[in-house]
Amino acid sequence: MNSENEWRKLQRILPRCFILALCFLIDGRNLEATIIPPDIKNTVCFIFIANAKGEKVPNGTGFLVGVKAEKEPERTFGYLVTAKHVLKDENGNLYSSVFIRLNKKDNTAELIELKLAGQKICTHSDDTVDIAVIPAWPDEARYDFKVIPSELLMTKEIFDKEKITEGDEVFFVGLFTNYFGEQKNVPVTRFGRVAMITDEKINWDGKMTDLYLLETQSFGGNSGAPVFFYLNQTRQPGLLILGASKIFLAGVMQGTFLDAEKVRFVQTQNVPISVQNAGIAAVVPAYKLREILFGDELTEMRRKAEARTGENITVSPKV
Repeated sequence: MNSENEWRKLQRILPRCFILALCFLIDGRNLEATIIPPDIKNTVCFIFIANAKGEKVPNGTGFLVGVKAEKEPERTFGYLVTAKHVLKDENGNLYSSVFIRLNKKDNTAELIELKLAGQKICTHSDDTVDIAVIPAWPDEARYDFKVIPSELLMTKEIFDKEKITEGDEVFFVGLFTNYFGEQKNVPVTRFGRVAMITDEKINWDGKMTDLYLLETQSFGGNSGAPVFFYLNQTRQPGLLILGASKIFLAGVMQGTFLDAEKVRFVQTQNVPISVQNAGIAAVVPAYKLREILFGDELTEMRRKAEARTGENITVSPKV
């Protein structure tokens, strides 16, 4: 009799256990860790400037992108990408030089001076797009680096196809000014989610700009960092799809929204301002970078280079 009662109790419990297990499988987003390909960190370099004392201080992040040559698709043009404001002083003027910190093959880092006067710096026709692109390719025999293939840049078509929306996972890799590595570059990786996507322009520093907003904290040094969508196969509720997660370049980190909140002290008349990170970061969409890379200016430069001697073309150590 007791065994019969136990069997009936088990029959009632089993369906619930099955449903619970199925829910965990379907909503695997809560279980799946965001593990990024290690080579992505090798696409990033750090950008330094010289202060008034002549000391080299960290200022932002850059990364390398490759575009296939039209006639020889196995070969690639290289470009250094960063935010425009990383290359400018507080008055909006270009620095005379910046210093690119790259890892070397011997497991150390080196600062390379990049003179900006007379340098080819390509930007978007829309001045509010905070992206700068510089044709560049480090010495492969000396430096340890990878490039992001242009095929990984998010396009509007892929955006619609993948149904990217608020809540989707993102991560970015960049410079952490408090610790960037003593002997070599050590990027920091931060994770978050899409907080806002809109067809409308967003006010940034008094200018209406095309941006994604992310729920993640960005800080000084992250500007210019590559930001990625991390699309796992269980991201749509109710669907269980087998397969590897997809990674696309979402865009270029522009900065963080800050809230200036007053902190009042009853016992004094002082009202200091505490500047706090709102936890919302702004990203320039990758399709804006794509419009620069495949715009008339750089496309014509690549065609002329191919017609001459293969200038600025090399086999790409892609991610």
